[in-house]
Amino acid sequence: MRKLFLIMFLVLATLSACTQQKLSFGEVDKVPKKVTEVIDPDAQLQVINRSGKIYYIVFHSQEEVEASLETVDTIALVKLDEMDSKDDEVRQYIYSLTTDQYHDTIDIKVNGESKSYLVTIID
Repeated sequence: MRKLFLIMFLVLATLSACTQQKLSFGEVDKVPKKVTEVIDPDAQLQVINRSGKIYYIVFHSQEEVEASLETVDTIALVKLDEMDSKDDEVRQYIYSLTTDQYHDTIDIKVNGESKSYLVTIID
């Protein structure tokens, strides 16, 4: 009976680990239609939440942008650093952030300064 219990526990633990999401971040080229439909072109910074753990970060800037992700305790810290650009055209940058069970807060810093952002939730 103990062996059976141990086997069942190991199977459940393995299945549970397989279904857990990992923290990930990156710029995306293709965005779901539901996301593009709710992008506010007048907002410099917008976060669109889809399916609870997937966030699309939309950032409009006239500058080139270097993006990175750091973690501080339970905070997923997204850094958007603007670099000088040779033209004045506003570009749209879209990043996908997938959170995990350990990170429950998102902080977005633009040029080292925490920024507030418009949040839109879609299904």
